[in-house]
Amino acid sequence: MTKLFALILACLALGLVAAGCGDDDGGDSGGGSASTTEEPAGGGAGGGGAQVGMQNIQFDPGDITVKPGETITFTNDEAVPHDVHKTSGPGDDFSSGDTGGMQQGDTFKLTLDEPGKYDYVCNVHAPGMAGSITVK
Repeated sequence: MTKLFALILACLALGLVAAGCGDDDGGDSGGGSASTTEEPAGGGAGGGGAQVGMQNIQFDPGDITVKPGETITFTNDEAVPHDVHKTSGPGDDFSSGDTGGMQQGDTFKLTLDEPGKYDYVCNVHAPGMAGSITVK
């Protein structure tokens, strides 16, 4: 019985250590036609723009239309890690950071200035978790 108790305690301690070893590096778009930032939950308030949730292993809504210069805010609304990575469209690539780097409550803000259609995926759940942004 004491061996079982010691094993359980060791597993709990290992789990706590692993949970504290997250990577908080944000992504960088490299300039050009896209501007991005990543913030923890509750960060920044803005007027207008579009909101895209990440829930049930889907972007919600999956397809949006915005005007040039409007901010799109992606929010991970579930405990499953996600990310946002551009797959096609005009201008520079954009990314929320590392694959699976957005934890529950994290946000990724994106501003696109160049008109066109931008396709994106969550690399963790691609190709099923995908969406598009039309800027016009």
